Amino acid sequence: MNSAEHYDDLTEHSHGDGAQLESAARQTLHRGLEELLGLTEGMEFRPLPIEEYPFPLTQAVYKRVPNPDAIRSEITQRMHDDPVSVLENALGLLELYESNQDDIGEFLDDGLGFLGTVFRSKRRNGWACTIGQSDRKELEQAINARWKFEFFNGPPRDTGVYVLLNMLTRYSYVYGKMPFGDPHGLSHFVEEHAPGLIICRGHMSDLELTLSLAAMKIGVPAIVPENYPFPLGRMVRCDRLEDIVESVVSFANIRKLLKMPDDPGLPDYCDEENQEEKVSPDVTWGDTPESFYIVRKGEITSPGFTVTGEPKGPMGVQVTIDAEPMDAFDTNYIERRIIQNLSMMRGVAVQYTGEKFALHQTSDTNLDPQRIGEVLLASIRKSFPRIEKVQVEVIFDCCRLGEMEPEIRKAKEARKQQIESTTEESIEKFYGCVGCSPFAPDHICILTPDRPPQCGRNFAQVKAGALYAYDDTSNIHHSAMHKKINSFIVVDKGKCLDPIRGEWEGVNATAGKITHGRTSRIQLHAIDEAPHTSCSCFRIIMFQTDTPKEGIGIMDRAFEGRAPDGRSWKDLHYALTGKQVPGLAGTSPNYLKSAKFLQAHGGWQSVVWITPKLAAIMGDKLPEHVDVGE
Repeated sequence: MNSAEHYDDLTEHSHGDGAQLESAARQTLHRGLEELLGLTEGMEFRPLPIEEYPFPLTQAVYKRVPNPDAIRSEITQRMHDDPVSVLENALGLLELYESNQDDIGEFLDDGLGFLGTVFRSKRRNGWACTIGQSDRKELEQAINARWKFEFFNGPPRDTGVYVLLNMLTRYSYVYGKMPFGDPHGLSHFVEEHAPGLIICRGHMSDLELTLSLAAMKIGVPAIVPENYPFPLGRMVRCDRLEDIVESVVSFANIRKLLKMPDDPGLPDYCDEENQEEKVSPDVTWGDTPESFYIVRKGEITSPGFTVTGEPKGPMGVQVTIDAEPMDAFDTNYIERRIIQNLSMMRGVAVQYTGEKFALHQTSDTNLDPQRIGEVLLASIRKSFPRIEKVQVEVIFDCCRLGEMEPEIRKAKEARKQQIESTTEESIEKFYGCVGCSPFAPDHICILTPDRPPQCGRNFAQVKAGALYAYDDTSNIHHSAMHKKINSFIVVDKGKCLDPIRGEWEGVNATAGKITHGRTSRIQLHAIDEAPHTSCSCFRIIMFQTDTPKEGIGIMDRAFEGRAPDGRSWKDLHYALTGKQVPGLAGTSPNYLKSAKFLQAHGGWQSVVWITPKLAAIMGDKLPEHVDVGE
């Protein structure tokens, strides 16, 4: 197996134009181009069954869709002297041909389906297309036994690669903000960020060979046979199936799942399926005034777990963590995160509201109290492996419970007040999530007590993950931009540049570093100048509008109608997803009630329209002047 080869690269400034090919290779291109000219003779462009970017390949080259005769003439005039130079033009004819095929709509994702496909790609190594006469099922199974690829092979004809190229080009427009008519810029974005790959195997027709080289010319890397005729493009040459499987992740744009330390796991008697079990509470521990459960910070001299007293009803569980910085957000989140794991034991159900704590069991469970401490200790080691010193105390001694409960109640109230009073100014660090940036290279989610995650996650979840975990454990295949870093990260605030708009020097520096300069400024509480970037999993979109009057509209993902200015969720989603767009920003319901909500625009006084679901969430806190959609 050869390593990846970078010949007179088709993505260099020359795009391979003027490359000196051997006679046989030139003749192959001539025949492939002639066949494409013949296939499209007399055709006119027909609308493809996609609303957004209906002719992505053609507009990548020509900006505006030209008369097919103009494309044909350009190819005919140059193909004999410099066939490589017309490969991009040939993609216009490829699209012309496919736009005339009645079945092409079966292979193309449209609307929100396309955005969903892109979003799913963060949990895959990439997208692939196979070209040539080979056992595609065997190839796909072999690759996905080791990796996770989504295959877009298109219809069973020599032009099937069109589907993958269509996907990659639309991805570049939506997530890379690529303009029409810039094939050079497109090729570099595809090369660096688009997760596409072609795999050439078995006999290939002249047309397939020509289109494979055209794909490489717009930045798509390839696995090719040893006898592939063109010494151009980013490729790996290999023939054996096992070598192909090894090679598919050898390119920078193809993602790899980060290697995590070994997961310590939970005890063998814990099973997630038990959490679905309906438990009739024949036996209950806890659920009395003196019963409690708490996670708190403290000094530990004897890590591990202890059980004191005999189970008779009242029960207390105190989990002490010796770690830094470990504040109120951390203990509160860890407290709620680990307690539910007790219900993974057969015949056990947990009830915890923050104050009320009960452990219900069936009559035949015969739960060993030691297992409570064992499961909670293992839960912290599994979910927060950077926490090393933990002590779990399971207490059934009624006298001790009565002595401890008042202090526990005061500690929880103090923790609640600390969480509610913490602001962007008072907290030492911000936190970030780059879990969506494998497919959205412009994006980083900056999280503060006043600007919670736009996906609906809890601020404390990301904070605790950044400090005490290795990753967000969601099987994200990180791009090369973010290898060797956690999906949840600590962000130095730096100097406050604008307290009203929410712009911080450290945030800008982190955004520039993570996005490789694609996003250099972020204002957390303004949407008109440098708004927060957005991924694709935002639940709400805030948008500037002048209809019915000038101000800000707010739409939720479930709204099926249109805003007064005519825009639907799909319109706003396409405009916003994966990037920074002045006038638009994503958010979640929690931000609507933030003290700093859109403070640069006057907060709720700037809002002129909102969807019914969000109006219901706001309730009597919704100002009377805000129009509610239907």
